Amino acid sequence: MARVAIQVILYNSADKIDALNASLKAQTFKDVEILYRDNSKEENIGFAGGHAALYEKHQAPFVMLLNDDAKLAPDYVERVMRVMESHAEIGSITGLVYREDGKTVDTTGLEYHCLGKIVDRQTIPPAGEVFGVSGAVGLYRRSAIEKAGGLFDPTWFMYKEDADLALRLRRAGYRAWFEPKAIAWHARGLKTEGHGVLTRVKNECKRPWVLRKHSYLNQWKIYRRFWSTIEWRDRMCTVRAEILRTGLFVLAALCSQK
Repeated sequence: MARVAIQVILYNSADKIDALNASLKAQTFKDVEILYRDNSKEENIGFAGGHAALYEKHQAPFVMLLNDDAKLAPDYVERVMRVMESHAEIGSITGLVYREDGKTVDTTGLEYHCLGKIVDRQTIPPAGEVFGVSGAVGLYRRSAIEKAGGLFDPTWFMYKEDADLALRLRRAGYRAWFEPKAIAWHARGLKTEGHGVLTRVKNECKRPWVLRKHSYLNQWKIYRRFWSTIEWRDRMCTVRAEILRTGLFVLAALCSQK
C-alpha cells in the first residue's frame, strides 16, 4: 500500500492532463498511488462525489486532492510529507500555490473571517498554521479525515466542501499547515483577476447556473452544521457576508438571463 494516494478529478481535461501527469511523474517522493476519475466520461458526480468515490478505493494513510488544472514542483509531495510525518497534530497541509503566471498567488491556505466568509489566503507568510487548505492542492491525513466524519458528502457536488472539511478537522482537534517551500500552480480558469464587488459579479456571471446554485446551497449547509457553534460577533459578520453573497447571486442570475 502506498503512503500517499493522489486523487485527481478530470473533466474535459485533454488540454491539461499531460502537464499534470508530467509533474506527478517528476515527484521525488515515489511512494504514491495515483487515482483518476473522469467525470466527463463517467456519470458526473461532481468534485465532492468524485473524490468521495476515489477515497473508498484505497486505504492510504495520506490523501492528496488535486485538480486537473494543477501542477506540482518536483519536490512538492516530499516537502509536505516531511512536515506531516513529523507532526501528528497536523491534519492537512498546503504549499504555496501560484496561478499559471507563476507570480499571482492562488492560495496559501484558507483564511477564516467568519462562518460566512472563508476564503483562499493570497499572501505569502512564513511557514505556519492556517485555518484550512484548498481542496485544489491539499494533502490530508486519513486518520484525521475519519475522526472528522469522513471526506466529503457526495450530495454537495462541488464548492465549499473544503471549507466544511476544514471546519470539521479543527473541531476534531487537528491543525492545518502552510509550507511555502512546496510550490504548485493552479490555473483556476473560471476566475477573473482582480478584487472588489465588480470582479466578484463578473466571476459569478461566468459560472454556469448549476455551479452557482451548488455554491449558494452548500454555504447554507455550512450554516446549518456550524451556526450553533459560533459567537455573536461571528454571526454579525456572517449576516453581512451573506447579504452581499445573496445580492451577487441575484445579480448573476439576472445577467445570465440577458
